Amino acid sequence: MKNNFKLSIFYIFSIIFILFLIDNFLAFTVKKCDTGNLGKVNKIFNNTSKPQIAIFGPSVGLNGFNSLQLQNQTHKTVYNFCLEGTLFTQYEGLINELNERSKTTETLVLSEFIYTFEPRKEIVEVENYLPYLSNNNVYTSLYAVNPEVAFKCRYIPFYRLIASTYHYYNSSLKGTKNLISKPKKNTDTLMGFFPVDKKWNKNEDAFLATTTHLSIPIDSNIVKEYTKCVSALRQKGRKVIITITPIYIPKGQTAVDLAPLRNTFKEIAKKTNSTFWDFSEAMVDKKYFHSVNHLNAYGAAVFSSLFADSLNRMK
Repeated sequence: MKNNFKLSIFYIFSIIFILFLIDNFLAFTVKKCDTGNLGKVNKIFNNTSKPQIAIFGPSVGLNGFNSLQLQNQTHKTVYNFCLEGTLFTQYEGLINELNERSKTTETLVLSEFIYTFEPRKEIVEVENYLPYLSNNNVYTSLYAVNPEVAFKCRYIPFYRLIASTYHYYNSSLKGTKNLISKPKKNTDTLMGFFPVDKKWNKNEDAFLATTTHLSIPIDSNIVKEYTKCVSALRQKGRKVIITITPIYIPKGQTAVDLAPLRNTFKEIAKKTNSTFWDFSEAMVDKKYFHSVNHLNAYGAAVFSSLFADSLNRMK
């Protein structure tokens, strides 16, 4: 009986030890991945991209800011850190981390759209942050979105293995390959930019035709936190440009009133001595878009050229 008990204890501790090794091996190797969204997060923590202009935001910025074009026109290094589906509340920790680490970033572009100040309860692609949950900047921003998931991932042993998806394990595999043999060439040739080579989706016409009123949520607590974040960047002497990227709004469409959002950004810019640029109505033809809020590759090229011109005039 005693032998069976000892054997059970041995097996339990063996399983715990193996899970401990797997969990830590994955967390270590994914930090070596240099592609995909996890690769972007890694670049902030290992400070390998060292851009003079850093761009943050959700997919409107991911698809809209052509890093190479901006770099060629401004003659400054550029990196697009935008992550699909990720609003300010979640990526704030990454901005704060870059602000603490980077010695090269002069300008931060915050790419925003109508849902910037909407409260969210779901952490988008939590696996992008799993290796860095011990970091207070990352943990605080995730906790603000979903306290329960953030707490479990940080404090419950091996919960990261449950929360992770295929992408996490795939990133671990890529990171392991990079450890065995260092990459011979830069695989991130577009510097974070993700072009969408599609024409206008006709389903968007039906959406526009049936939308009579679209409410733009503005949460006062998120506005306060946003202002605090921008102020911290300005205190480090960095320029901050808050930007509403182009939106396709048909002539005569009154369902969307952007005035409250514009006024909020203007007030933040005034309080923090930063810059607000509104490009929401800069491009009015469907040929530039693949959806209402998202530019296609052609539209991104045109918009990035306009944006680069504005940057150059700031000098």
